[in-house]
Amino acid sequence: MADDSDFNTVTMAKVFAGQGLYDKAAGIYHKLLEQDPDRSDLIEALSELEKIRSEKEKDLKITLFPLFSEWFDLALSNNRIELLNKLNKRR
Repeated sequence: MADDSDFNTVTMAKVFAGQGLYDKAAGIYHKLLEQDPDRSDLIEALSELEKIRSEKEKDLKITLFPLFSEWFDLALSNNRIELLNKLNKRR
């Protein structure tokens, strides 16, 4: 059976990054840098990956905040409707 370290390659990190699996890609780069800390190509790739992760996280926050706010408003409206329905049934 193949050892996990067999998959810790630059190519695999690029595949993960291409699929949007930035944490896995970063993990591989970190492991590779532990083995060879002077490789500037790995340092540069990890730096670029961190920049992409940061931008994606910022984009996600910008996208999710309005959606969460809308969901919260809908949940409150739903609770009010349920309360009104209960009050109407009591009459």
